[in-house]
Amino acid sequence: MSLAALLKPKSIAIIGASDNKTRIGGVPMDLLLRADFVRVYAVNPKNDTVQGKPAYKDIESVPEVVDLAIVAVSADATLPMLERCHALGIKAAIAYASGYAETNETEGVQRQDDLIAFTRRTGMNVAGPNCMGNANFTDGIFTTFGQSFQPGEPAGNTALLTQSGNMCATVFRMAKRAGVTFSHVINTGNEASVEFSDYLDYLVDDPATHAAVCYIEELRDGRKFLDAATRFRAAGKLLAVYKVGASEKGAEATRSHTAALAGDSAAYDAAFARAGVARASSLAELADLAYLHALSTTSGTCRIGGSNCGVLSISGAAGAILADALALAGGGTPTFPQAVQEGLAAQIPGHSMVSNPVDLTGNIVNSNTFLSECIRLALQPDEIDVLLLYLPGTFLTQALDQVEKAAAETGKTLIVIDTFAMADQDRLAAHGIGYFDDFDRAARAISAYGNWCKAGDAAVTRTTSSVRWPMIEAGREALSETEGKDALARFGVPVVTDKLVHDRAEARRAADAIGYPLVLKLVSPDVAHKTEYGLIRLGLNSADAVAAAFDEVMAKAQSMAGIHIEGVTLEPMLAGGVEILAGVTRDPVFGWMLTVGLGGVWTELMKDVQHRLLPVDSAGAETMLRSLKGFKLLDGYRGAPKADVTAAAKAIAALGEAVLAGGDALREVEINPLLVMPDGRGAVAVDALVLLNASAPETMEKAA
Repeated sequence: MSLAALLKPKSIAIIGASDNKTRIGGVPMDLLLRADFVRVYAVNPKNDTVQGKPAYKDIESVPEVVDLAIVAVSADATLPMLERCHALGIKAAIAYASGYAETNETEGVQRQDDLIAFTRRTGMNVAGPNCMGNANFTDGIFTTFGQSFQPGEPAGNTALLTQSGNMCATVFRMAKRAGVTFSHVINTGNEASVEFSDYLDYLVDDPATHAAVCYIEELRDGRKFLDAATRFRAAGKLLAVYKVGASEKGAEATRSHTAALAGDSAAYDAAFARAGVARASSLAELADLAYLHALSTTSGTCRIGGSNCGVLSISGAAGAILADALALAGGGTPTFPQAVQEGLAAQIPGHSMVSNPVDLTGNIVNSNTFLSECIRLALQPDEIDVLLLYLPGTFLTQALDQVEKAAAETGKTLIVIDTFAMADQDRLAAHGIGYFDDFDRAARAISAYGNWCKAGDAAVTRTTSSVRWPMIEAGREALSETEGKDALARFGVPVVTDKLVHDRAEARRAADAIGYPLVLKLVSPDVAHKTEYGLIRLGLNSADAVAAAFDEVMAKAQSMAGIHIEGVTLEPMLAGGVEILAGVTRDPVFGWMLTVGLGGVWTELMKDVQHRLLPVDSAGAETMLRSLKGFKLLDGYRGAPKADVTAAAKAIAALGEAVLAGGDALREVEINPLLVMPDGRGAVAVDALVLLNASAPETMEKAA
């Protein structure tokens, strides 16, 4: 959809315009007039003039069909007014009123449903409701009642996009203090018509916008967001997001605020990683990311290539603090090559640490002529992306000429940290030198931004599989373990060999044929976690033990109400190997998400897991495994043999393909455990859980 009429209108009518410049209907009138916006029309049936401009009794009396109507009336009056605007041919509107789905009350939800139905019927682009409007600094167009955004502010190349009006003003002020200037400030509100990603689509094509920083509570269309975010990445534009609702209480507060269910934080992390989005850990970091992008971007070329930092400090303690902060935030302080260390040692008077961080010592008070050469040496290694220079207060003042000289001679970014907050920020900015007054804030921002800069395109091209799931009758909610393993095996998932038996005599014969030791399990589509119900027996070493176990398990199962019993399965009890879990669930916003972690009881105990959106190829699956904190268990921990990680990765990728082929007919698929054998001996799915979407209209065969 085109949002030009909404974000760059040539003519505007304010319905509910007020003479009072502090009221909701008066603020946008005042802002537009002070911005010299000519074609603005005040609609107010009680006044002849509004703020010195003629007032029109109704929207029908306005002398032209405007591009945009600002509707500053009550919630009950908003929809009838929008109907009248549509009848005139007005294409876009901003609905300020609250009292819609954000109330979580029946009346408000119905009011929003009616508004959605109107926009779908008419095609009218309606921003909000429950929003405070927008500010287009590039073109000097202010359609907001927020008084933080004033004409005369310098236009920049950063867009601010938020789902909360208050957070819109908060982040704007925080970023402004850091020196960020804006192209657009947009508050989306309830997004009954124009959705968050619609704005992103507009901004990625806006030549005045080089970055977008966003506050998100919940996305309504995950696939659309991923498409827009991928376009940002391809264009070299920063898309940075602060997502609230990571905690249970945070999600609860979000629900009560915007009528939006906060999605699973892990799914958002996976989605942001897939699309190359920088995820901020705080509102301050969101502002700092915008600041760093503006600082490090010249003609579209990013000067910060990563998060490895050289650290020069007048204090050894400060250097250590910065190194720790960078490590915790995901940045780094690589050790300088020997030649660089020798060069630094020759420059710095007295004995000091020169490996990185570098202690410049207090001798800089007596002479700082060596500083520019130290900066040059510290930036010389290719692996150093950014230089952090700790020079507080007068230390910086006295050495500023040397710092500016070094900045002019490098193609990398210099960032000064002055914890005394005495730096001349305007002078630093004029020379392209960054500035922070806090160690941790600097480390977090530089690490997050540097990691965004060096992140590659994580997208995976999926090849359509010709394999199909077996035909399954409609209405079922789950497959039995044997059915699930058989289905996954079609797609290349290696599964343990088993034998389904139905009586104790058949169990004895099968046991002798398979060999010992054995595992016996109940087979039922109605029991997902058999261990919890005592329906598994391990380490069976004889036909008598198998027969006794058969009787015990069947008796236990028959005492459980409402379960369908298919029999029991016998399978070899495999020795050695490392158990991992691989499962796929459907996130309501982004779709299928793969989770990989340590198997068995370790999964819930350690919560050491990695998440990615499907599709995931074997290389991606191996990266997930190697990113686990517990990967040491797969890598020969304490003399154990290395596990066959390559085989495990292939099995996990095959699981992903199976789920994509199953489509809407599936609800969840899990392998737990996937037993990863010693290197060269493969990996095997020991158990499989396949939950079905009973309401899916198609069979598994057709869904593929």
